[in-house]
Amino acid sequence: MTESVYVHIDTTSNAVLTKGLTATDFANSIVHFPQNLLLLDPSASAGEYESHTGLKVIRGTENIQRFFSSSRNRRGFDELKWIDFTDLTMLKELTPLEISELLYFGHMKTHLHSPFFYKLQNNFVYFDLNDQLNRIYYRYLDEFYRIFASKLSSILSDKINVKKSFFKKETPVEKISVELLKEMRNLMQEGIIFSFDQVGLIDGKYRIPIYVIEDYIWKLKGTRYREEEIIATLIYSVTDRHWQLVEDADLSYLPLK
Repeated sequence: MTESVYVHIDTTSNAVLTKGLTATDFANSIVHFPQNLLLLDPSASAGEYESHTGLKVIRGTENIQRFFSSSRNRRGFDELKWIDFTDLTMLKELTPLEISELLYFGHMKTHLHSPFFYKLQNNFVYFDLNDQLNRIYYRYLDEFYRIFASKLSSILSDKINVKKSFFKKETPVEKISVELLKEMRNLMQEGIIFSFDQVGLIDGKYRIPIYVIEDYIWKLKGTRYREEEIIATLIYSVTDRHWQLVEDADLSYLPLK
């Protein structure tokens, strides 16, 4: 069970660094599902060889869905790093310079120029990183907020219903709104952790503390992040099935209403 989720958004490049979100979470919630994938690992075993780029491609949504499904079991599968593209004909129009830029992107897992290529018309670039982190570039950040809304609601539902008996009906959890998550965009630009390991029912409400750790990734190990100040709390009322965000510290991260 997921005990914490880390999010750090770079709004300049629309790159989102996370820990606690999986490839399955991504695939289950996106709206602009990829039409084709270009695998940025030259030694990838999946896909078919594309001679112009020298990389492997996966064509068609059905094949991509199977590829995403296979990634649920990480052992024995390639590291996930890919960029989607719309048209194979346009892929073959890439210049040597553009191909070298893609190879650099795949190797360094960071962009030289824009992460979104005109000829590819890509909506995403996806990278697995070390320590269960991933970095995803989103053409539309709303895609991330939808994924995150589903994940937060799912984690809390698991927490609430973990001790339910077989014969007792599960307690439903209302999905958190994308608009409420957008209220936290300034916080997310700082790098924050949603801590579910401290969640408990008090006065009919579950409280999820939020810590700012910026880009100090080492604080993700264990519970070191608890040494930081709680900047805000996400609250879910079981009775009202209502989410709210409460600012705990006198800091200027939250936008004005």
